Amino acid sequence: MASVSGKKEAKNRDFAEATRDQAKHESFPPGRNGAESLASTGGFNLAATAAYRPVDAASAKARRGAHARVTPDAAAGSTSVMPVDVSRRARGGARQAGPQQPGPQHPANGSAFEHAPKSRKGKAAAITAGAVVLLLAVVYVAGAVMFTGRFYPNTVMGALDLSMKGADEAAAMLSEAERDYTLQVEGQGLDFTISSVQAGIGVDARAIVEEALADSEPWKWPLRIGGSHDETERMVAASDTESLSEAVHEVVDAFNEAADPSADAHVAFDADQGAYAVIDEVYGKQVSADAVTQAAAQAIASMQDSVKLTDEVLIKPAVLAGDSRLAAAADKANLMIGCDVVLKSSTDGTKIAELDGSTISQWITFDENMEPVLDSAALDAWANKLASSLDTVGKTRSYTRPDGKHVEVGGGDYGWKVDSAALVSAIQEAVGNGTVGDLEIPTSVTGNGYTAPGRDWDAYCDIDLTEQHAYYYDESGALVWDAPIVTGKPNGDDDTPTGVYSLKNLQRDVSLRGPVDPETNKPEWDSPVDYWMPFVGNMIGLHDAPWQPDKVFGDPNAYKTYGSHGCINLSVDKAAALFGVIKTGDAVIVHW
Repeated sequence: MASVSGKKEAKNRDFAEATRDQAKHESFPPGRNGAESLASTGGFNLAATAAYRPVDAASAKARRGAHARVTPDAAAGSTSVMPVDVSRRARGGARQAGPQQPGPQHPANGSAFEHAPKSRKGKAAAITAGAVVLLLAVVYVAGAVMFTGRFYPNTVMGALDLSMKGADEAAAMLSEAERDYTLQVEGQGLDFTISSVQAGIGVDARAIVEEALADSEPWKWPLRIGGSHDETERMVAASDTESLSEAVHEVVDAFNEAADPSADAHVAFDADQGAYAVIDEVYGKQVSADAVTQAAAQAIASMQDSVKLTDEVLIKPAVLAGDSRLAAAADKANLMIGCDVVLKSSTDGTKIAELDGSTISQWITFDENMEPVLDSAALDAWANKLASSLDTVGKTRSYTRPDGKHVEVGGGDYGWKVDSAALVSAIQEAVGNGTVGDLEIPTSVTGNGYTAPGRDWDAYCDIDLTEQHAYYYDESGALVWDAPIVTGKPNGDDDTPTGVYSLKNLQRDVSLRGPVDPETNKPEWDSPVDYWMPFVGNMIGLHDAPWQPDKVFGDPNAYKTYGSHGCINLSVDKAAALFGVIKTGDAVIVHW
């Protein structure tokens, strides 16, 4: 029995060694032997592997499908094998085979040895992931703290590099930049520098930096750290508008003095064509000081080092040749210069002057709506000049009497006086309508004819104070009547006034009365006459003087003694003859 038992024990040892070899090849997890793995899978019982005792074939068949529980044999010191029902234990493994916990359940067609390492790897991966997350969280928070109050890399503000700069350092840099700041202005022929003093620059560096950092979103630093950041728009420098403008104007005004100015397209009279035409615009080189100031102010606001002036600062023409208003204005102006009128005397139709396009073109201007209008000042000047040449009332005349005597005389109320206001109005209407024809010159005082400058009458009565003789000439210049006369006494009160007068009236049977004597309350004289022909108001005129002795008529010195109160004394027959030929309005010329 002992020998049999020894043989069995030897076989059991061999089996156990074989099992261990198999376990090595199956790569069991560390810390567990093959028997433990088999026990966990339900293939073997650890106790059975330790002391295996073979049974007969019948017993083995009876126990097929079951595992064995190993129990110690108290009597023999050996181990017996007892059948164990695996119907409810096979899935979970040998739970009563010792202190080990059962292994996980695996599919029937898979090996339990294949899944044991993956469980361990999952735990390791989870631990690693947790460590990474923790590390990232620490890095994230550290970055957020660092970029709270600090600029990101690749951050600029104007010409300043604020990368990784804190608020204090950035503000100091900005303040220093303000003190040293200059702006170079160039372009369009200009090249000059404006200092911070000239521009009156003021920068609130602390406020600018704090505003920029307040919007930096430090909690988004992972997203923003890799990009570039331009904070130039926050760098607002306030400049003294008046100081800056003065500095710019000083340079620009001096530049513009030598620069060609621009000119608007316009309508002008082309003397060669004799018509109005559209003249093209001209682009000059002068610049707008206000535009340069604005460009400089914008550059200063963001503390730029320089500003390049574009053609936007040039003073450009405001009106271009393509403006339809210009063509319309030219057409209207050409209608106006189409006016051609002959200005004539209102009495006999004598041609006085002619007005045509060459003169009218000098009066045409264009208003803000490009409408052609007559320059009222120019027109008034022309009308007044014409009136001055035509007005003869009170002016000195110089003429030669048919008998050859040269006469020069001024004063009086006879002649022509142009109504300037009415003339201007008539010309404006004629020009506006493009009138072609005659235009009667309106007058406020009219003579009886206009023959030539210096002689603006036709029929006239010539009273020669030197000769003490009177002559009447008709429109043709023929002598119709003449007679000796007696004129006013040369005492300073009764002198006959000289000048050119118009005959005011023709009256019969009139009493000529003098001023009232305050002592007698009666006229100083009261002289009835048959023929009264006044020419100085109704006070002095030609009349018959039957009280004069016949001897005075023909004596050139008689007036000194027998002189009148200023009137022209005639004999009755000569007065009657003159009354029959002279007409109201005829010129009466009194001269020495």
